This record gives sequence, structure tokens and C-alpha cells, in this order.
Amino acid sequence: MLIINRMEEDLKDKAKNYYMIACIAEKLGMCSESASNFFKALFAADDSIIAKIGERPKDHTERFRILKLKFPELYVITDKLFSTYRRTYTQELKKEELELVKRRIKDAFKNTNIKIPTDEEIKEKLTELVKKGKILG
Repeated sequence: MLIINRMEEDLKDKAKNYYMIACIAEKLGMCSESASNFFKALFAADDSIIAKIGERPKDHTERFRILKLKFPELYVITDKLFSTYRRTYTQELKKEELELVKRRIKDAFKNTNIKIPTDEEIKEKLTELVKKGKILG
């Protein structure tokens, strides 16, 4: 049980980190990079709730199967966004589409009990990384 809890928490942390990177990229006007990280945040959130039942999907197909069976609300969110995710491989998202993706990711976070990072938390994290010389240094 402890291993499952640790895996779930690690995935929640990963989801929050991807979310923060997506928000930073969004502020820089980098829509593709922002979208890519919002989707990574979504999949990490999905996997965090799947980890709760002791499973670990190996690919999107398995993730969708588990979500559909065990977490239908999250399945609907992920399924509706998946065609947009695939389109990001070849096309740039419009700013309005990115906003829609971001709202849906927030819904997924609420469904998986992941606290959505605030702008202040994102700013603090960025400042901390710059001070440590991990960014721009």
C-alpha cells in the first residue's frame, strides 16, 4: 500500500510540475509547448488516480480502458481532449483552444484531488529555479 501511495503522490507532483511549465510557456506565448505540457499534466493526473487502484497503464489505449471502466468522469475529460492532443503534433493551437484545454485540465485535477498551482506558486517555483541556477544561470 505504501508503494501505491508513493507512486500516486509522485504522479500528482509530476502533474503539478507539468502544469506549472505549461503556464510559464503560455505566458511566453509558446502555445505548442504550453499545450504539450498541459497534456502531460492531464496524463499524469489520470495515471495518479489509476495508481490508487494499483494499476499502471503502459500506453494511451490501456489508460483509456481503465478510465472508462473505473473513472468515467475522468475518461470523458481525457477522451474529449485527445483529438486536440493528437492535432498538436502537426498544428499550432489557437489561444482560445489552449484556454479550453487549460480549463479541462483544471477539471481533471479536481477529479483527481490535485491542487491547481496558483500564479503565485508558479512564480515562486520559477524564482527558486533561477536562484539555484537551474534556469538562465
